[in-house]
Amino acid sequence: MTTTPSTEEAVTTKYQVALKGDTKAPMLLNVEGGIKEVASALAKKEKIAGIDIDAEAYAHLPNSLTGVMMHLVVAGLKAELDIAFDETPKSMKQRGNNAMDKKVAGKKRLLTREEKNEILEKTQMSFYETSMSMGKITIEDAMTSIREAFNKKKEFEDMGYMLPAGKTKYPYWVEEDKKD
Repeated sequence: MTTTPSTEEAVTTKYQVALKGDTKAPMLLNVEGGIKEVASALAKKEKIAGIDIDAEAYAHLPNSLTGVMMHLVVAGLKAELDIAFDETPKSMKQRGNNAMDKKVAGKKRLLTREEKNEILEKTQMSFYETSMSMGKITIEDAMTSIREAFNKKKEFEDMGYMLPAGKTKYPYWVEEDKKD
């Protein structure tokens, strides 16, 4: 008998395999872009482009790409072949925001300059124009993404972490002198 990380309920399966957590075996996956985009959105708890599913529906999933893929593999083994592992794979464990909380409390760097620039770029319609002209996303999807980026930016600014507009400028805490 094992438990599922998403529900912590006891799951009975016909077959159970030893996880062998003391050994690591790398396994590379080359997947189509759409698969990676969906898995990444699931890990980041973001809206999936073109899909009308509330992010709360997958809030229980791990917050790493590897964790999401492992969750889907484990769930697929259970559903398709009635196979489970004797313990939960380490990559499937949901990581808390303890690291982020510590950074905020200590006024440490929360974003790299590149991450800051990406958030700011996503607040501009021009970021989505190519995707819209190619029919990959609709204007409604673009507007939703812009709103999400603005909300993310506002969350940082509400805690006193500023995201200056210049590409070469670093994000900074309000109490600090602005770095150029």
